[in-house]
Amino acid sequence: MAAPVATAAAWRAVFARGLAELSPPEAAHSLLELPTNRPEYVGLLQDMGDWPARSPIGQRVPSDDEVDDLARLSGRWRAVVLLDDERALRAAATTFSRTFVLDPLYDSGDLLYAAWHDPAVSAEHAQRLAVQAGLLVRAGPLLRDGCAVLTPDHLPGSWDPRPGWRPRLPHANPHVNAAWHLRTAFVLLYWADRLDGLVCTSRPELVAALRLALGAIVQSARAQVAEGPSIEAAQALRAATLAGCRTHWLRARRQSRKRSARQLRSLACTLGRLGQTLTAPAAAPAAWRLLLGQRQLPEPALLIRRVLNAEDPRRSPPLPPKALRRAPLCLVPAPAP
Repeated sequence: MAAPVATAAAWRAVFARGLAELSPPEAAHSLLELPTNRPEYVGLLQDMGDWPARSPIGQRVPSDDEVDDLARLSGRWRAVVLLDDERALRAAATTFSRTFVLDPLYDSGDLLYAAWHDPAVSAEHAQRLAVQAGLLVRAGPLLRDGCAVLTPDHLPGSWDPRPGWRPRLPHANPHVNAAWHLRTAFVLLYWADRLDGLVCTSRPELVAALRLALGAIVQSARAQVAEGPSIEAAQALRAATLAGCRTHWLRARRQSRKRSARQLRSLACTLGRLGQTLTAPAAAPAAWRLLLGQRQLPEPALLIRRVLNAEDPRRSPPLPPKALRRAPLCLVPAPAP
C-alpha cells in the first residue's frame, strides 16, 4: 500500500502499525488489548505525541507554520468536520475538494505522561485512545486518498474560558454538556475561518450550538447534498466522478468567496447540480441547509461561560464582538418537514 498522504502524527502511528488495514471495531479492540504490552502502548503514544520533538507537558498549541501549511494545501473549496461525525464525513467526501478533520489526538500529551508515570495504565485513557483511533481508521479511506487532512482540535486561549478543559460526557449537569457543545461549535468556526472553509456538521446538538454562536442574524438556503452509505462508498464515488465534481467545486468556491444572500442561493443551486452529477444508488441526495452568519461572533469565551453558569446566553448586556476574517458559512442537515 502507498504511504498515507495525511501526515498528522496520530495517523502516521496508526498506519505504521497496520491498524489502518483493520475494520474500526478490530482496530479499537486491538488497542484495548495493547496496555497488556506496556512498552508497545507507550511507544504508540510517543509516536502520536511527536515525542521527543515535543514535550508531553503542557497544552499543545499549533504553530503559525503548522496553520500556514494547512492553509496552503490545494483544494480551495473546503470544509471543517469532526472526526466522530460520520454523516458529515460522507457528505464532505463528495461535496468538497478538501476536508479538514479535527484530530482529537493532536494534544495527547496527558495520555503519554500518565503512561510513563502511573503505576498501571488508566482504563479510561486506554478506552479514549481505542475509540479515537477507531474513528481514525473509519476515516481511513479519505485520509489515505489525501482529500481529508487531520487538523489540530484546538481552540485558542482567547476563545476558551477553560483551556485544557475536557469534561466526561455525557455529564450529569446538562449545562456542562451544552457548554461543551458550544465550545465544539466554536472550534469548528475558528478553523473554518483560519483555513477559509465551511463548517460541516450533522450532529443536532452542534447545529443548535452553531445557531447560538452565529447570533441572531443568520441567512439560510436549502440545498441537496449527495451522501454515500459509508465513508468508503463515498470515497469510491468521489474517485469515479472526480472530473465532473471539479467543475462544480470550482464554481462553488467562486460563489462562496462573496458571502451574500444572493450568492448563498446560487451556491445552493450549484450544490444541487453537484448532487445530480453524483446521483447513484450509492449516494442518494439529502436535504441540507446553508447557514450564513455575520462577520463577527459574540465573544466566545464569555458566551461559553454564560451557558456553563446556566445563564441566559442572550441576556443583557450584549457580549462584545469577536471579529472574523470572513462571514461564517455552515452546511447542516435541513430539519425534517
